[in-house]
Amino acid sequence: MTILSALVLATVAIVAQAQSLTVVNSCTESVLLNTGTSYGSIDNNVNVGAGQSANLGISSNWDGAINVGTGCSSDGSTCTTGGPTWDGSTPFSRAEFNFYAIPGSVTYDISLIYGYNVGMEISSPDSSCDNFACTISSGCPVPGPGTDTCYSPCCSSASACSGGALPSGGGGCVNNEGPGPNSPFYYDTCYNAYAFPDNDGSNGYTPADYVVTTCGNTDITLTLCPGITSHYT
Repeated sequence: MTILSALVLATVAIVAQAQSLTVVNSCTESVLLNTGTSYGSIDNNVNVGAGQSANLGISSNWDGAINVGTGCSSDGSTCTTGGPTWDGSTPFSRAEFNFYAIPGSVTYDISLIYGYNVGMEISSPDSSCDNFACTISSGCPVPGPGTDTCYSPCCSSASACSGGALPSGGGGCVNNEGPGPNSPFYYDTCYNAYAFPDNDGSNGYTPADYVVTTCGNTDITLTLCPGITSHYT
């Protein structure tokens, strides 16, 4: 093998191993990104202006979630939607990622379990990967604060979410696992997003929808307010 060939192969290997998580804010307002982590590390409490983007500096083994707040102070101590409790007492959209379980791949999903405040699309440059997306522009069964926001499908009213979408004693979603009173609206509107905790068929709950997927390309973009909804079956 020539030195040039070796360099080319090394470059290809580096590109193939590239891993990143970039958030693009296509919304008309700034957002606060609150991150939860099970493994690894990621930047937290990141403010992203309208029309701006941010690379969140994930570690190679990061496993966790990005919660989106709107109308937030810089430190997230007050928000119109999302924080500061991040339990669904005010609604927020959530994207979940696992770069840890399968080396060289990432598993991801969009979750509406805590409600909805901004649309989301998770995408990869790899055309063989499914780009999950959800946008809700009307029809929320329980409208949230602000414009086009919705309380959790587990809550039959805003007051029912006052203690959080998934309270420790159990709430509107059966055993904090199964469907809630407004889950049908969510899984009919955004087929590729979780409308209740076990919407993937865990513990035998139905419908068992296509709400989680794994991609072999770890260069991932989360776009907020994409204006589209996916319909993978």
